[in-house]
Amino acid sequence: MNWIILSYLGYIILVLIAYLVIAPIPKLLYYKIKYGSAVDIYYFPIIGLIGQIIIDLIFRQDAFYSQKRYVLKNNKLKLHISNDLKGGVHFSLVDPKLKKQVFFDQESYKKMEGMPFADTFMDQGLLFQNGKSWHQSRTMLTKHFTYQDLLVMVETLKQECKKLQLKDGPIDILTLLKQLTSTTITKTFFGSENTDVSDLGVEVNKNMEKMMLFFLNPLIVLRCFALKLNKTTTPSFLLSSGEKAFLRELQAQKQRIICEIDQRIKKIKENQTVQDNILTTMCKEIMNNNITKEEAIHQYFTLLIAGIDSTSHVVKNFCYALALYPDVQNRLRNEIQSIIQQFDDLKPQQLSQLKLLDNFINETYRHYTAVPSLFNRIALKDIQLGEFVIQKGQSMDLNMMMSHFDPSIFENPLKFDIDRWNSPLLDTYSFTPFSAGPRNCIGQHLATLEMKTLLVYLILNFNLELNSGKIVLGLANIFLSIEKYQQIIMSSNPYFLILHHQYEQALQLLVSDDYETLVTKSLAQYHLGKYDDALSTLDKAIQLSSDRFEAYYRKGLINFISGKIQQSQLDLQKSLELNPQHKETQQQLLKCELELKNTKLVQTAQEKIIQQQKEVPQNSDAQRTNIYSASGKLMYKWYQTDLKVGIEIHHALPNSADLKYQFEKQKLQLSFPIQQANNFELDLDLFAEIIPETSKAKVGLNSIEIIMDKKDKTLNWSTLQKKVEEQSQIPIMEQASYPTSSKKKKDWSKIDKEIEEDINKHKEEYGEDPLNSLFKQIYQNGDENTRRAMIKSMQTSGGTVLSTNWDEVKTKDYEKKDRPSPPKGQEYKKLG
Repeated sequence: MNWIILSYLGYIILVLIAYLVIAPIPKLLYYKIKYGSAVDIYYFPIIGLIGQIIIDLIFRQDAFYSQKRYVLKNNKLKLHISNDLKGGVHFSLVDPKLKKQVFFDQESYKKMEGMPFADTFMDQGLLFQNGKSWHQSRTMLTKHFTYQDLLVMVETLKQECKKLQLKDGPIDILTLLKQLTSTTITKTFFGSENTDVSDLGVEVNKNMEKMMLFFLNPLIVLRCFALKLNKTTTPSFLLSSGEKAFLRELQAQKQRIICEIDQRIKKIKENQTVQDNILTTMCKEIMNNNITKEEAIHQYFTLLIAGIDSTSHVVKNFCYALALYPDVQNRLRNEIQSIIQQFDDLKPQQLSQLKLLDNFINETYRHYTAVPSLFNRIALKDIQLGEFVIQKGQSMDLNMMMSHFDPSIFENPLKFDIDRWNSPLLDTYSFTPFSAGPRNCIGQHLATLEMKTLLVYLILNFNLELNSGKIVLGLANIFLSIEKYQQIIMSSNPYFLILHHQYEQALQLLVSDDYETLVTKSLAQYHLGKYDDALSTLDKAIQLSSDRFEAYYRKGLINFISGKIQQSQLDLQKSLELNPQHKETQQQLLKCELELKNTKLVQTAQEKIIQQQKEVPQNSDAQRTNIYSASGKLMYKWYQTDLKVGIEIHHALPNSADLKYQFEKQKLQLSFPIQQANNFELDLDLFAEIIPETSKAKVGLNSIEIIMDKKDKTLNWSTLQKKVEEQSQIPIMEQASYPTSSKKKKDWSKIDKEIEEDINKHKEEYGEDPLNSLFKQIYQNGDENTRRAMIKSMQTSGGTVLSTNWDEVKTKDYEKKDRPSPPKGQEYKKLG
């Protein structure tokens, strides 16, 4: 009997695997084959796109890294298709023309059901209603979003901002913003002066953050979306302790809203004077039996969540962008001060005059949108969208994030550029932060005025600067902690801490010895500069799972940054063996190959110069000078990542205290002794600005490394120094420059190639070492003047000039006035 039961269970499991795991694969391939570059597909067993977001969050520290790159690589992309939770496919609309069709055809879709426990507090609210009930609710609420009502809201928010008494010490900016918006919303919409009710908005949004964490649990997601088991249909034994605690808090919050509704209905029945606001309107509708009390509660929750959570998170993102781009912050401050001298004097009508602030809001929305995609919809019938067919029952969403990084719409989309908004968009449906069409956001004007008011208050009163992941306000040394964006993981999660540069705190939580924890721990150690510890941690991870590529890939990155290029190449080759499709490994391997090639070129150039000096007969009257230049022993190389720029100088410095350096916003000065009373010096005007406070230099066993933090993380440096003459560049490492007294710039790589081709043609004549044989033959066959010219030019220039023209050389003083110019950024030092 037991075997029969087990057999049936095994059969059921196989059927589920076939249906949920295997069935979506041929469907995805069908769309890719049929539509080609117009679609991009992604598969992750069962959870689909959620799996991609989790992977990007862990390994890229950006939940939407891959989605941005899809459209950057393929500007013909119209649809992104992934598997869904029910064994089917899910469509993410990227093309603005397809989105427009959906915006104006709401009747063909319904909002996707299944958000955890939404049936207890949100399903009957405006956000999830459909058809006639949505029309009735929209009509009921619209009259409270008139312009005059919104201006009253601005005055309320002004008064709340002026009440703030910020003291020295840490202040959580998100909590502060939620308190401000909660108080404003409850007073404006519900007319409540009750502090408890005002705090209710904050508590509701804290509960929403807990609910968002449920989306990281595949079992809960599968239960709610695929099986549609919600509060009313889920047996209590299937609920986790966290879910049960969430429901208890939710019931307590519902009870407080019921008390507010009952008190307002009582006042209306007793003909007491009540404020004409949303709560009063809903109570009258309840009394007239047009809506139920449960519907009113759901609308109450919807307005609290939409009006408080979204706005506070968006303004938090604005603060981050202001601190990240201080030049933009100064421009905004100048504009605001030209119109509004003091915050007390702010009039709501003045907000519409701040055009630069409008640009900033749009650009921050584009980069750090709080709504990366609009709520999933289910097709109620077969629908033709352009060349695509969405079948009845299939799910889709309107992807905002991909459209925001489409290079065919936004030029250089990774750049934060507020001036791009001075020109109109080619397609207005490519940027819809408040949705569009008949179901656009009812509170978009409220949110805009609310955000502008908060920004004016912050910019006029504070100077926001980034300092170790926090914003520093210029008033009384106040610290405002601020997350980057998309806070869906609590601060007790190490991935969240790494995302926000809190590496030491993350290490305290990463105590397990499983593979994933060790790889994550190495990431924190790497960011702290503990390269040896990170490599040791990754070795432990490899011992646990030698068939996974992530640890090898990270070892390759760390060894590369440490200058161990050959070891880095071996690690990356192993990573590529385990995952041949990993593009980042392929790119990093290419960097290793270029680095090794450049190193070999430099070593070959050095060897040739040394050999040339040996072949020239010595003249007892000539003074010999050792030259340290870009073609000599102290060749330096530079590299960059998305966040940093590094310079590595191959020189052993016994005493690290001898290294002197200074960082400025766009300048680096560095020096150290190389031989008795002689210094190696760099004085570089950098290509772009860095963050001096967090940049550093360190001395290794055989090298000196300078690591500078980029100020603009989206900028790719084309050169190390600004205003460098255009020249042939090899990525990762600067090519060697050969000093010359000539004013005319030469393409040495081209000349070298021509010489090499010429020598190869005469290989029989010159022998196996053609270059030195050529110099020997010129010297042996030359007359006395030719030999004198070669000896003087070679020795007095330190091996950097070789001439056979005695008439020119005899008048030259290569040691002084005719000395060849060194490469830019280095000095010519005489030694001995």
